[in-house]
Amino acid sequence: MAVLLPWPACPEAVTFPGLFGPIPDVVSQIRAAGAHRDRLIPFGNVDPRWGGNSPRADFRWLLERFIEMGCKGIGELGGNLWFDDPRVVNVVRQCGEMGLPVLFESCGPGEGRYGLIDEPGSAHLERLLQLAPETVLIGHGPGFWAEIGEGLTPEEKSGYPSGPVRSGGSLQRLLRTYPNLYADLSAHSGYNALTRDRDYGAPFLREFQDRLMFGTDTCFADEAGRMPTLAYLRSLLAKGELDTAAFSAIGGGNALRLLGIAEPSGGPLAGT
Repeated sequence: MAVLLPWPACPEAVTFPGLFGPIPDVVSQIRAAGAHRDRLIPFGNVDPRWGGNSPRADFRWLLERFIEMGCKGIGELGGNLWFDDPRVVNVVRQCGEMGLPVLFESCGPGEGRYGLIDEPGSAHLERLLQLAPETVLIGHGPGFWAEIGEGLTPEEKSGYPSGPVRSGGSLQRLLRTYPNLYADLSAHSGYNALTRDRDYGAPFLREFQDRLMFGTDTCFADEAGRMPTLAYLRSLLAKGELDTAAFSAIGGGNALRLLGIAEPSGGPLAGT
C-alpha cells in the first residue's frame, strides 16, 4: 500500500515544463487513486491562500469532500509562506478539527521557493506546532531534514548539509517536545539526514521509531534509485542495529496507525 499525495496545489510547485504538458488537478488525481483503493491511500491538497487569501477562509466544506472521496490526510502542503503565517495556521487547525494529518514541504527563507519557509532553528514551525496542537504535522523536505544537524546557515536550510551530527539540531528537540510532530523519511532530504553521519542514523531511528515513516516522495524506474532509504533500513536490520519491531513501525506501521488503517498480512513492507 502507498499514500498518494496530489501535486500541485500551489503555483510555486509548477515549473516551466508544466506549461507544455498536462498537469491533472487535485480532484482528478484522487479519483484516479479511487480505482485502486486496495493499494493507494489518497490525500487531499490545498493552498492556504485559497478562499480569498484570507486567514479566516473556511476550508471545512472542501475537507469534508476530500474525506467523502476517501482521503486520509492533506499534503504535501506547500506555498511560499512562513509556517506560522495566519493563513497556514487557519487551514492546519481546520485539518486537525476534521482528523486529517498534514504533511508539509519545507525550505529555508527566500522568495519563490516551493514549501513552507522557516529560518535556521525552526522557530516558525515550532510556533505552528504550538498554535495547532490538535493537528498531526508530518515533516518533509530539505528545510525540515537539514535541521537534524546544528549550526545551519540560511543557504544550508534549503539544501543537503553533509558532515557529522554532533549535538543535534532543532529537529530532535521538536520531536521530543511536540507529540503532534511526525517525520517522513522520503526523498534525498530524508536519506541524506540519515546517512550523512553513519554513526548517528541508527540511534536516531531507534529513538524516534514511533514517529518516523518510510516514504519514497517520487518514483523512478530502478529499485535502487527509487528506494535508497529502504535499502538503508534493511541494512540496519540485517546488522542488528534496528530490530524487527522498529523496522516494521518505520516501514509502514506508524503510518497505518496514524491513518487508522489495518496493517496488511505479512507486514507493511511485504512484497517491496
